[in-house]
Amino acid sequence: MSESTSSNSNSSDLERCLELLRPGTSDESKFIGLTLMSDLLQISQDQETMTRFFDNMDFPFLDRMMQIDENSVPREAGVDATTIRSIAIDIMTCFSTHWELLIRKEFKDRVPTMLSLLSASDATENSKKILKIMIRISAYPQVSMILTNPGYQSSIVAYISNTFDTKEAHDDAVMVFKRTFLIIQEGFKQNPKIVLQITKDFLPTIMTRISKPFSVLSETHKPEILQMLTESVAYLPEQYIQQHVKDHTVETRNWVRNLKSGLIQLLSTRQAPTTRDNCFKLIGILLQRLGADWIFPEIPTTDSILAETRTKKKSSPATLVHSMESLSLTDAEIDKKFAALVVHLACVEARVLMDELADELSSTAAKKEGDEARQANIRKEQVLPLVYEILEVSIGYLVLVSEDDELLERGLFDATALLKIQESLQAAFSAVLDYLLDLQMSKDGTPEKLVSNMSYLASMRILSVWLTEDDSLHAQAVALFPTLEEVVRL
Repeated sequence: MSESTSSNSNSSDLERCLELLRPGTSDESKFIGLTLMSDLLQISQDQETMTRFFDNMDFPFLDRMMQIDENSVPREAGVDATTIRSIAIDIMTCFSTHWELLIRKEFKDRVPTMLSLLSASDATENSKKILKIMIRISAYPQVSMILTNPGYQSSIVAYISNTFDTKEAHDDAVMVFKRTFLIIQEGFKQNPKIVLQITKDFLPTIMTRISKPFSVLSETHKPEILQMLTESVAYLPEQYIQQHVKDHTVETRNWVRNLKSGLIQLLSTRQAPTTRDNCFKLIGILLQRLGADWIFPEIPTTDSILAETRTKKKSSPATLVHSMESLSLTDAEIDKKFAALVVHLACVEARVLMDELADELSSTAAKKEGDEARQANIRKEQVLPLVYEILEVSIGYLVLVSEDDELLERGLFDATALLKIQESLQAAFSAVLDYLLDLQMSKDGTPEKLVSNMSYLASMRILSVWLTEDDSLHAQAVALFPTLEEVVRL
């Protein structure tokens, strides 16, 4: 009997609440309706009840309630503005748990209002709840593309930037950011033209927005920004980025400059191993998407660059990083520094990677476990191929310059710098050759095992590219050919 009475009471309260919330009733009535609705949602959030609430909701009023200030709260409301805003967000949270409601226009139209409330100083749980709603939105193709709106995504990026230290719902915001790039990838597979049209301003806006702090010398969260970029940009197809580069040349030039500035700063200073790996990952990913021009762009003559820099130069910089901030370097000068640093450090990294791979061949080497083993696999499976791509592009650049006097004259490097690059490459490929010789002599050096060893195959390939252009290692490399011939026959 008591259960029946309770059910009837809830039903009566529901009908009264729906009546109070209908469009056309006074704001005072809707205030009461929202409060009553909040109480009812503690009891039931089934789809039928939520759908009835949704169908009767005055959404423009709900919008206003999410943004209400103390001066707008009626005296008779009995609650303060903070409570009303929280109730409104709670209602949107409840709606979002039912995908049939989440994909409806009335819900989607509330997204900008919710995102405008994101705040690192939010004393309530509202920002957390809003980001959870965005995560739910990202899970449904019928509505997820809305997150590619540059304005919406800029709000999320701003929240991320302001919560590196507080960590308040920071990880949820980063998840929304990364998922948005995945959404573009999936949509582009299905309908490239439509996705390019819908997201025509996404990449230039967001890459500019996130690359600005990355380029600032005083920014202490470069490693975190770098990781976000590395994990996100990897989702974007080459054709997608290429089209954006073509359509937004000025914006692309700006965010590319910012990324190069930030990468120069990171690569020029001592960083954690994972940060250094992420630097090479991002460089390699953008090399794949943007082509060789990402590292070796067409620029004016070296003399004109130096002349332009000298006119601005007031004092000699103590370090490379300091020079970037104090001299207001031109795009061309940053290109020079970036290319030189990337090539030399890629050569160094190749030698380090060869040492790591050689250590694995040793019978006395300690077996890596846990995070150490995972990081070793990442370096072997992700960093090594990207470093090899950088080396291959560098070889191609040297060949191009050697065959074109005009390009040499207006290129990135003078003859002395080119010689240093060649020496760095020779040292790197000497290390690659040594590793391959050691591998062939190890227990894993049989043709049957080598044919499925990706490190061996990738190393042989890049070494062959070098041997085609440089004969300094030909004599030592001869020992590789008999085994390679057997591998090829398998």
